[in-house]
Amino acid sequence: MFPTYAPWHPRIQEETLKQATRNGGRLMLLDVQLGSACNGHCPRCDSSCAALSEPAELDIDAVAALAAEIDKRNEARIPNVGFVCGLGEPTFGRNLIILKKLIAATADCHFVWSIFNNGIYWDDELEEYVKDGRLAVMVQYNSDRPETVAEMLGVGPELAARHIANRRHLLMLARELGQRCNSGVTNIAASIVPERGNLGELMGIIDQCVSNGVFPLIGELENAGDSENEYYAEHKLSNEELTDLHAQIGRRFGINYEVPFCPAAIGAIHVNNRNIVTVDKLTGLSCSWFGMSNPEPYEIGDIRKMSYDGIVRMVMAYRDARIPEVRKAIQEYPEMVFGGCGGNARMLLEKYVSLYGGGK
Repeated sequence: MFPTYAPWHPRIQEETLKQATRNGGRLMLLDVQLGSACNGHCPRCDSSCAALSEPAELDIDAVAALAAEIDKRNEARIPNVGFVCGLGEPTFGRNLIILKKLIAATADCHFVWSIFNNGIYWDDELEEYVKDGRLAVMVQYNSDRPETVAEMLGVGPELAARHIANRRHLLMLARELGQRCNSGVTNIAASIVPERGNLGELMGIIDQCVSNGVFPLIGELENAGDSENEYYAEHKLSNEELTDLHAQIGRRFGINYEVPFCPAAIGAIHVNNRNIVTVDKLTGLSCSWFGMSNPEPYEIGDIRKMSYDGIVRMVMAYRDARIPEVRKAIQEYPEMVFGGCGGNARMLLEKYVSLYGGGK
């Protein structure tokens, strides 16, 4: 059985879209940023985290208040989901302190938080959060070769070895949890980026994931952050190579693999590390990372000074104003074999326009 990552479950996707347009629109997910601190120095980091000094200033009480409002409006009783995404390593330094406070503060609202983790650090408390359903983790998983891992993470052999050990542990944890529930739905995923340095390993890595009940997220290298220009040109795979990999996955698992549509792109309130609600400047989407290039956010307002209803009204008004431009821009986005964060950009925008612009 090919696993499904719980925060991207089809029921959450469907209900989130329904809520986003019903009765004037409700945003039923949260998407927050921590600080830029990171224990890795990935040469292809799309956020350029190692070069930034963005603090972890997320106001936990304000986020918890939004979580409570979302839970109160959750008539369909879908899982309440939050995403920690876009900046820094959530298990490092002050980010880890804020993350654990966030999980604790929203527990009564039944939130599960999804994080992208580089795999260098893991602890028993995080593991308990995964076991009790309050945390879902997507771990970087790009190579089984220690020297390649070290190069891709920008770290020495000791941290590379720790990453590999933690990753193997998460594979076993996923297998254990999957045997308990036997549903094909998992709170553990692997972030896999095909590029020149790992192409020969990819099918083996994907096999490892699926056989242990881990969802493999296969997203294309992004031309953003530290990965721009020279690095991107040197390491990216051709469309022919990506198409061949896609075909291999289809033959091996009997599926037409697609990067799942991330419901946060349309259905979330996005809050940055300074407590500002932002949307993508061009489109009004909640997330700016779908375009495979550097994001350009537009600031809506401060969550400490706005109500849930006020935030939603302002986001929806901005979207209404931007839909005509989105409709014009759709065809400018490149064709993708797999797509990147949030799914295939063109397909995501077509879905978005059909919801907010009548598909015209």
